[in-house]
Amino acid sequence: MAAIGPFDRLMLLAKLVNDHKPREATLSPAEALRLARKLADLIDELEVDLVDFTQIQGIAIDADLAGHWQSAYGQLLLILPEYHAALTARKLMGPAERRNHLLAALERRLAENMVESPIIAVGITTSAKAVARVLRRVALMPNGHVILPGVDLALSDERWDDLSAATDDAQGFGRRRNVEVHPQFHLKHLLELMGIDRRELDVLPTAQSEAKGAVISEIFCLPEHSVQWQGLPALRKSLPHAKWLEAEDSAQEAKAIAVRIRGALEIAQKRTALITPDRELAVRVAGQLRRWGIQVDDSAGIPLLQTPPGTLALALVDAISSRFSASAVLAIAKHPLAFAGVERLAWLDHVRKLDLALRSTPNGVGLSAITRRLQAARNRDEQLMTWWSEVARLLAPLERTDSKPFNDVLATLRDVATSLTDGAIWRGASGRELARMWEEVTLGDLTILGRAEATGLVATFKEIFSSAVVRPPYGGHPRVAIYGLLEARLQQADLLICSGLNEGTWPQIAQPDPWLAPAIRRHLKLPTLDRNIGLSAHDLATALGAQAVLLTRARRDRGGPTVASRFLLRIKALTGEALEADEALLSWANALDRPEEPVPFAKRPLPMPNAEQRLVSLSVTDFDQLKSDPYSFYAKRILGLPVLEKVDAEPSYAWRGSLVHDILEKWFTQDACAVDMLAKRADDLLAQEATDPLLRALWQPRIAAGLRWVADETKRLMTEEGRVVTVAEQPGTVNIKGIAVRGRVDRIDRTADGDLVIIDYKTGMPPSTKQINAGFALQLGLIGYMAEELAIKGVSGAASHFEYWSLAKNKAKDFGSIAIPTSTRPADKKPEREDFIAFAVAQAEAAISNWILGNTPFTAKLHPEFALYGDYDQLMRLQEWNGRQAIVEDAT
Repeated sequence: MAAIGPFDRLMLLAKLVNDHKPREATLSPAEALRLARKLADLIDELEVDLVDFTQIQGIAIDADLAGHWQSAYGQLLLILPEYHAALTARKLMGPAERRNHLLAALERRLAENMVESPIIAVGITTSAKAVARVLRRVALMPNGHVILPGVDLALSDERWDDLSAATDDAQGFGRRRNVEVHPQFHLKHLLELMGIDRRELDVLPTAQSEAKGAVISEIFCLPEHSVQWQGLPALRKSLPHAKWLEAEDSAQEAKAIAVRIRGALEIAQKRTALITPDRELAVRVAGQLRRWGIQVDDSAGIPLLQTPPGTLALALVDAISSRFSASAVLAIAKHPLAFAGVERLAWLDHVRKLDLALRSTPNGVGLSAITRRLQAARNRDEQLMTWWSEVARLLAPLERTDSKPFNDVLATLRDVATSLTDGAIWRGASGRELARMWEEVTLGDLTILGRAEATGLVATFKEIFSSAVVRPPYGGHPRVAIYGLLEARLQQADLLICSGLNEGTWPQIAQPDPWLAPAIRRHLKLPTLDRNIGLSAHDLATALGAQAVLLTRARRDRGGPTVASRFLLRIKALTGEALEADEALLSWANALDRPEEPVPFAKRPLPMPNAEQRLVSLSVTDFDQLKSDPYSFYAKRILGLPVLEKVDAEPSYAWRGSLVHDILEKWFTQDACAVDMLAKRADDLLAQEATDPLLRALWQPRIAAGLRWVADETKRLMTEEGRVVTVAEQPGTVNIKGIAVRGRVDRIDRTADGDLVIIDYKTGMPPSTKQINAGFALQLGLIGYMAEELAIKGVSGAASHFEYWSLAKNKAKDFGSIAIPTSTRPADKKPEREDFIAFAVAQAEAAISNWILGNTPFTAKLHPEFALYGDYDQLMRLQEWNGRQAIVEDAT
């Protein structure tokens, strides 16, 4: 019988998992697939170890097992019979079961038919029972030979016997000693299954016993035997052929490895191999080698979803899941496979324009929201609109996939990807693998996945395609190779570089089995999680036997600080100072990209534009920036460099302020400040269907609560104090020392005695007293000056009251508060009410005299304590000189 296909099996098990889930549980398709994959691994383990289903049924559940383990065991008893019944009905077998039958047939064939030619079994380390029977049969044949890799024949009988597992206790749930971490455990277990004593093994005539073999054996001994290290001679505690290297991060580690490989190639006919289970490190090293034109084969391959076709497919799925957010659309448009032909340059020109147009806080979801943003742009680009309409038409079918059957979603994704790339997504080694997997998936039974829900689509897609690996065609450098642990077992090289020696990488820690409790696994004599550690130890022990070895690790990787591998720590513990660190290699790696001349410290920028360039108009809000950070003002107003927001930017104070001001302006002009209409406007604006759900959920309640407070406070002041709202959101311009200063008043009220109240709305907190005293909050005073100078239409009178109305939470945790900057005088520098306007005008005149009409340099971060924004910090290269100004200035 044929074996069931991997994906068909996954779907079958996912359906059974979903059918037999606990009544109160809710499983997403992605979670069902993950559990199904783990269940498939468990079934393979049971079949490899020839554990019959009746053995699982007959286990008496220990009352001490946690409830979730008992629930999982109960599910397993229901799932396994249905799984086997389904395979029988389809006349199929599980892959491990089929392999067992094939191996049993091979064993019978070898027993019944004597073959005259030699039969050789090489390089087998698995301790599967069916494999062990075949190996025993070969070993007993007159012309049979079994060659086992790395059996330690020099290990003492005492230590060899200590590798046996403890027997089970009377209850059947005995605890096994932690001996599976030893590199010889699985080989001893294999020999026991074969019925072969270690003394029956011989060393190959071509193999030579070396002193380093005894040292390697000591390194990986059981913990209780390490006490004997103290009495070992120096020769038994050294590895003269090995060096080690500890890099700061994985990027430096990859560069050092590449330098070592490049140096080794200078020696004729010598082969070099990098062995690492860290796929990211392998990709980094391959990339570094390309700087010398060295193309290297990575036999372990690259996950399909990390190749260009895979990333594009994942980007399309992410666009559906995010409801076509701007960042998701740009990820598709910028992908190297999108319109990769002769139209690529024109395509990228439009993509760059789209990127600039979408740098703001989103307001709405879907392709139509992007269209509205482009249409509402201040400088509308018709060519961009025409191009975008074609792109939107191309992507539009993906918008209609929500709640569709998964088969339909895959079909739509295939069609859109083909149109977007002109079929390039299916070409090449990775494209062909994606096409193969796509066909296998689409031909499978996807009913278990139900209808595609946008929120979980990415996770489901990753679960389906996560097992696919692309192995590019060979053709790299003949003397350099990159191997995974499995591929390295039957390979040799003159120099072996063992890299990624961090805990969790080498050895990789197996994930716990979610189906069988550890006690039940011990009862069934299944491998523990430590078995993989022992196999990893055997891989490293074998590699240490090479002619020359370099061991490397990094203190940090992309995830943060790392912990050295237990294997590396044992090597260093035994060898101590005898293990040489390759410090020169790190120096060479660091020098690889180091400039020939030392780069001096950057100086604090002091731009000095000419008089004509300085003559720019100002707004009342510019003075705070001009005084605190003149360089930022110079970049913004004189160089004309606008601040680029992030794509899909989070709602900033500026965004919230603009939204609030827009609502309040309409409330004044259209509703005559009717209290009930203000809150309604906030609710209507933010509750629109096109509004981004995140904005509705997070900001609607806050903004609405703040606006209700504004309405209530306005009503109270009208009733109790006789105030009248005079103007709102009204522009004005006034001359200060011959320079036009423009401003926009948030709101001006008139008191019962005819005085003006200048009000500034804040969605955050108002300026601090220290900021006001120092003259870095001039907006209110300058607006008051405009009002008194009749520069604001419809306003006249004396501006004698100034207020900040904050819509943020106050000390009582309610929304809304009023701060009066002139109500108290805690310090002599505090401007009194009657001096507030004069103080603001004097500060503005001084700033204009210094920087606009004078020749004062536009110093970067002149008063950093009041420079509240860092929009131009990168342009001024702040991190390169900040804190070093005194050193540089003293040196000059």
